[in-house]
Amino acid sequence: MSNMRLPTRRAYHVIYDDSLEDAIRYAAANDWNGIVPDIGVPIFSPEMISTDERARLRELSKELSIEWGFHAPGDDVSLFSTYPPVREGILKYFKQVINLAREVSVKPTNVVVHAGTPPSFRRAGVEKDGFIESHAEAYATALRENLIQLIEHARPHVTIALENVNWTPMVRDVIQRLLPTGLKLCLDIPKLFEVNFRINESDWSFFQQHKSSIGVVHIHDSHPVLKSHQIVGEGIIDFERVLRVLAELPTKPQYVFEVRPREAAHQSLINLGKLMGILKLDL
Repeated sequence: MSNMRLPTRRAYHVIYDDSLEDAIRYAAANDWNGIVPDIGVPIFSPEMISTDERARLRELSKELSIEWGFHAPGDDVSLFSTYPPVREGILKYFKQVINLAREVSVKPTNVVVHAGTPPSFRRAGVEKDGFIESHAEAYATALRENLIQLIEHARPHVTIALENVNWTPMVRDVIQRLLPTGLKLCLDIPKLFEVNFRINESDWSFFQQHKSSIGVVHIHDSHPVLKSHQIVGEGIIDFERVLRVLAELPTKPQYVFEVRPREAAHQSLINLGKLMGILKLDL
């Protein structure tokens, strides 16, 4: 693939692989220079990976020049959690994820997190329930304090990157306050688009305003019927507008192809490389 333009830092989302060692070897043999295991996969949970295995993975990734990124569980945990023992459990687990990242990666690395969602309680007869507004301070404080704990535990070797999932004005406000402390942003391109495939201008202008904080970019395509996480080029996402802005970033983010299985991620990498060639962009 030497003559094709490809993102400088390119990794695939490791979900259906048999092991992390298998993923590193596959990546090195197939045009990748990074892997991003998702800790939502039970076999990649930190307590399943012994100290010896961590040392082996560190050596192997160093030897084959494969960088790491990590995706913390996002579907069944929330950084808005206000229940003390649950909150403590989530932070303790996320710190174990950060420790894993620190131990297997020779180079500085990142852990991507989702903010989660606060609860909502519908009121009869109205569209907006107003619950979050009436408890805004409690939820904003929980999110901010939880993120600060993770950022502090992670620095300097690991950065925390918050992905654009269910961002609200409250979430953007918390982010704005934490960017000076080292919080990074993870831009998931298809998640920038609303259900009607129009770009979410509030999130997009926020990313443009803080583009120097973008540390990770998620790439996949979205289809009206099959939804997201499709092969790039087989959906209807218009990548050009976003890629043109990303091409101007002074520091290259890690581009993570969130298309499974890994053969589909590789096809996506090739398709994105062709698009980069047409648009004459370097990412």
